[in-house]
Amino acid sequence: MALTMERKVGFFFIIGIVVLGVMLELGERWNPFEKKHHYRTYLGGVTGLKVGDPVRLAGVDAGKINKISIADSKVQVDFEVEQGTRIKTDSMASIRLTNLLGGQFLNLTFGSADAPLLPDGSTVNSKDMANIDVIVDNVGELAKDARVMIADLNRNQNEVMGKIAAMLDENRANLRNSLANLNNITTKIDRGEGTLAMLLNDKALSANVRDFSADLKGITGKINRGEGTLGKLINDDALYNEAKSAVTKINDSMKDVKEIAGKINRGEGTMGKLVNDEALYNELRDASKNVKEVAGKINNGQGTLGKLVNEDGLYRDATAALKKTEKAMEGLGDSGPISVLGTIAGTLF
Repeated sequence: MALTMERKVGFFFIIGIVVLGVMLELGERWNPFEKKHHYRTYLGGVTGLKVGDPVRLAGVDAGKINKISIADSKVQVDFEVEQGTRIKTDSMASIRLTNLLGGQFLNLTFGSADAPLLPDGSTVNSKDMANIDVIVDNVGELAKDARVMIADLNRNQNEVMGKIAAMLDENRANLRNSLANLNNITTKIDRGEGTLAMLLNDKALSANVRDFSADLKGITGKINRGEGTLGKLINDDALYNEAKSAVTKINDSMKDVKEIAGKINRGEGTMGKLVNDEALYNELRDASKNVKEVAGKINNGQGTLGKLVNEDGLYRDATAALKKTEKAMEGLGDSGPISVLGTIAGTLF
C-alpha cells in the first residue's frame, strides 16, 4: 500500500515530536562537550533519594546523582560534579532535605583549607543524617510519650484532688472553728484588745517609734558628718594615722623586747649571765648561805658583832666610856699640856 503525501508528512511529524521529547529529556543530562568528575560515597540509608537528584557543595548546585545501588551493608551512591568543583580529602557527604514538604539532595562540605584535592573516581567520606522518616518516627515516639505523661498527670491530679477533697471533708468542722477563731482574733485587733492590738493601734507608740527613727537618723547624720567622738573616730583620718603610728611603735618596741630576750637567752649582758651562768648562780647561793649563817651567829650572840647586838652590858660600858671621853675633852681647854695627861689619866682610872 503506497503512502500518500499526507501520511508521509504525518509520520514525519510524529517522529519529529518523539525526537524533540527525547532531546528535551536528555538535554540537561547529556552534554558531550562538558567534562565531569565522578565520585562515590556510602551511606546507611537513602530513603527518598533517587537518581537525578542534585548534588550540592555547601548548598550550591554542583552536579547530580547517577546511580544508587547496594554494596554489602551500605548504599553506594555514584554521582558526578561539574569541572572546577573542589572536593577535598576531608570533605563529607550527607543527605539533606530540600524543604519540609519533601525532596532530598546529596550535600558536600568544603573540607579544611590545607587538605589536598580528592582525585577523580575516589570515595568521599560520608556522615549519616536523620532523614524525614527518622524525624517522623522520633516525633511519633515523642507524641506517644507525651500522651502517656499526660495520662499519668491526669491520673495523679485526680488522686491528689480526691485526697484533698477527702481531707477537707474530714476536717470541715476544724476548719470552720479555725476560721471562726481567726475572725475573733481580727475583731479583737480591730477593737484594740490585747497586746498585739495595742501595738498596732497605739498612736503614742507609733509616735515614739517615729521619734526614735528621727533621732537615729540624726545620730547617723552626725556620724557621717564627723561630729562627736564617734564621728571623729569613724571619719578622722588623722586619728587613724595616729593609731597606725602607735601600732607601728608598739611593733618596734616588741622587736626590741624580742632582741633583748634573745640576748638574755644567749647569755649576753649582765641579765643574760644572771639567767644562764650556773657558776654565778652557785656563788650567789653560797653567799646567801654564808649571810644566813652570819645572821644566825649574830642572833645567837656569837662574835663581837653578836655581842654588840645582843649584850646590854657592853652597850652600857661603851656609853660610859663615851661620857668620860666627853668630860676629858671639855677639860682640855682649861688645862695645860701636862695637866691634860693627868686629867685623862684621872678620868680613865
